Amino acid sequence: MANRTPEQDLVDNFVAQLKEHKNPDYCAVDVINQNCKSKTCADIEFHSKSGIHWVIEAKSHDSKDKHNTVHKIFGELLKETGRHNRTKSKYAVLIPEEGVQFYSRAFQAIDRNKFIAFGEIIPVESVFTFGMSGIKAMTWSELYDFKNSP
Repeated sequence: MANRTPEQDLVDNFVAQLKEHKNPDYCAVDVINQNCKSKTCADIEFHSKSGIHWVIEAKSHDSKDKHNTVHKIFGELLKETGRHNRTKSKYAVLIPEEGVQFYSRAFQAIDRNKFIAFGEIIPVESVFTFGMSGIKAMTWSELYDFKNSP
């Protein structure tokens, strides 16, 4: 399992579903990048059917450095906002649907107001989740406030 890449698997499956998405704001028609190792693009970049340029950073809790991925989300988003071609882009994060509780709990170690302010500075348009339920979107604050139902 040394070559296992949970983030790239997540990205590939998510993008495949985006190409078939019924919502024109999410339906990918021009995929610019879907490679977690790219040095010049976000993990996922595409233009939607409605013309939105999406810039999405993907992270997975399904790795041996899962706690480090929590911190990396902030740095990766900041890096993407600093690129020159980002004036009309929408920023998002992609996590596995089964990782929502993990990320929410980890982020709750941060003061809520500071967490929300960071999401406004970027600004984070959506937090996408992907898994058995398909593609879902939540807000940055909903990720922080997530409570697993009993």
